[in-house]
Amino acid sequence: PRTQAGLARPGPSPPCAMFGRGGFCGVGGGERDTYRAVGCAEADENGVGGGSDRAASCVGGDRGCAGGAGTLCFEADVVKSVDWRKVGEGNGRFEKVQNYDFVGEGEGSFEKTEVILTTGWKVRPACLVVLAVLILAVCVLVLCWPMDTTTTSFRSVSLGPPGSCEMWGDPHIETFDHAFPSFYMEGEFWIVRSAEVWIQGRYLATPFTHGLAATHSIAIGGPFLTGHTLQVGPMENGQITFDRQPILLDFPSVLQVAGVRLTYNGVGQLVDQAQAHLERHIVHMDLPRGVDIEVMRWANHINVRIVMPPQRGGQEGSCGNFNSNPADDSTDAIMERMGGRVMAEQLLFRTQMEARIERQRLTVEDCGPEQRRQAEDLCRKVRPDAVGVLLQSCVFDVCFGGRQYAGEDALA
Repeated sequence: PRTQAGLARPGPSPPCAMFGRGGFCGVGGGERDTYRAVGCAEADENGVGGGSDRAASCVGGDRGCAGGAGTLCFEADVVKSVDWRKVGEGNGRFEKVQNYDFVGEGEGSFEKTEVILTTGWKVRPACLVVLAVLILAVCVLVLCWPMDTTTTSFRSVSLGPPGSCEMWGDPHIETFDHAFPSFYMEGEFWIVRSAEVWIQGRYLATPFTHGLAATHSIAIGGPFLTGHTLQVGPMENGQITFDRQPILLDFPSVLQVAGVRLTYNGVGQLVDQAQAHLERHIVHMDLPRGVDIEVMRWANHINVRIVMPPQRGGQEGSCGNFNSNPADDSTDAIMERMGGRVMAEQLLFRTQMEARIERQRLTVEDCGPEQRRQAEDLCRKVRPDAVGVLLQSCVFDVCFGGRQYAGEDALA
């Protein structure tokens, strides 16, 4: 209510409740008085005096409560409002009625003061940019840094997509680089030799090849199998073994051991389609490092398909060096690089076969003209799509192995 003097003034404020060296000092707002901490070290009972009006609960520096390193990337999220403080009769510009109204310079008892209320913290934009750069750098390192996933001292990282090497006959081979060398000698030879993957083949003469060698069995081992050895031979005089113990005795059957999955059944694409009329016995090997091997077991020999990626540090063997150059995968070039039979100390087979008298190396030119013509006619009849090196290999087999060889080991 207004008085005759003009403006009503609030009654005496409650005494200042002490807070440290200061106190809570009465202020007005709306239709009621409120009290706030003004750090009134010198405040009198009406709240007038010096001291800081910063909230007493704020610690850690002038810029906010985080303090120290916190102010580097964070800044106070503040809300500014207007509060009122009593400055003494005749010292302010406002007077309290039901609200604070401007009453003229030197006529009021209150003065405006800015209140800064910290409501939280927000990240500075510059720090968001730095954080994004750091996250990007970590992602690049994780994606691009070569990963060593081996369990041995070797480092096996694929250098490209996988390729396929196929072996059939006595033995004819299509290398990873699609060359077609042939090996007619007996003994144990490297099929794939790399730092981790070791695959060896035993080439032996069979009854139906008239003394020419065929792939009799295959042995797989090396660091990528952590010291274990797999071996597969033909149906009549061979076995399937793991660490020299017979396995997959039932047909069909499945075995999973030491990180290797083996499946033995009659399902799968043959290397040599000319044998499609025969009962199939195929061993499927799902091996570490992306190596997959299929072995087709026949009566006295095997056919083989190997699918694997090229190996870091290179590789060698009857399947070639997998360098995308078929020109250096000729029979002579491979034999020169391999250096002959597998040394006894590197042998994956239990024993090394007894060396026989080495036969004179024959070529298709050693086949008589009439015999060669008949062999070529037979090969074209059995495999009408065989041309080039593949046709010559079939002709050689028929000339020196017999007519049955075209049916047993015609070309895929």
